[in-house]
Amino acid sequence: MLDDKSKVLYEHLLAYARFPVKKLSHIINSSEATIVNRIKNLEKDGYISRYDAIINWQKLSFIKKVYFIKVSKNTKKFESEMINQHPVFSIIELNGLYNYQVWCFFNTKKQISEFERIIKKLGYHQIEINELVFPRVTFFAINLKLQLPKIKDNNIKINKIDIAIMKYMAQGHGRDSFYSISKAIKLPYDSVHYHGMKILNSGYFIAIIAQPGTNKLTLQTTSLLIECINDSSSDKLFELLKKLPKVQSDAIGKENKILVHFLSQTHIEYRESLSKILDLIPKDEIKDVLITHWSNVIMNNRYPLEYLLKSK
Repeated sequence: MLDDKSKVLYEHLLAYARFPVKKLSHIINSSEATIVNRIKNLEKDGYISRYDAIINWQKLSFIKKVYFIKVSKNTKKFESEMINQHPVFSIIELNGLYNYQVWCFFNTKKQISEFERIIKKLGYHQIEINELVFPRVTFFAINLKLQLPKIKDNNIKINKIDIAIMKYMAQGHGRDSFYSISKAIKLPYDSVHYHGMKILNSGYFIAIIAQPGTNKLTLQTTSLLIECINDSSSDKLFELLKKLPKVQSDAIGKENKILVHFLSQTHIEYRESLSKILDLIPKDEIKDVLITHWSNVIMNNRYPLEYLLKSK
């Protein structure tokens, strides 16, 4: 079990993984060496699985779509085929009526046509995402003592060095020092530090967060695709979902659709969260609900950022 100081530390890393050790030491009145050890223990004990730098989808001028796909046979062949599709950003194995969730970034409508030609014989639902947000997840209802950095929106010219840094940080290395990043991607430290600071101050990362350990916390991720009757209902639901404590991501898309992921540790907690979500707007404003549960992450956070170079 975590003591009170580790709980405070844990909640801060869930909110922003790059809080400096010095600042974290001040809020729980411990030495910097103690903070380093506590973080290492959170990782070793399975409370933290990785540190993801979530790239700001709103700054990516791509077509963003998520597909719920039903695959009845040859699932390994399907997974291999999806991995080989360049627009595919994430592949999640699901429990439920649909057994895969595939996230895609498309640079052209031609890419969409080519991808949907591959899956047309399979049953699927889809949402084209307009906006995606990541509300702060809390497990211990602890108020933050450090202020989250404000997301800026500076336009910068992206080059190959920026893309290398962004991709590496997105793949579970969001808390790494620029020195560690420079060694990993084999680029000079001065260059990585300069470009890294430029990226952090440009708003290309909407969040840099510790991912909670699924096994340690017996976490279930539930994915809901909710279709509302009109724009007013979907807009209202999208805003209200941001305020629920266990909502991990909240997206609004075309055709009055909402995509929401929420976390639960027990079946009772799952039922309570599901009920709260579906009660946010009147039942007659909800046209359809698709419920699935994450089973296994096949691939995640493979951003096709090379599109940014091609579009210039």
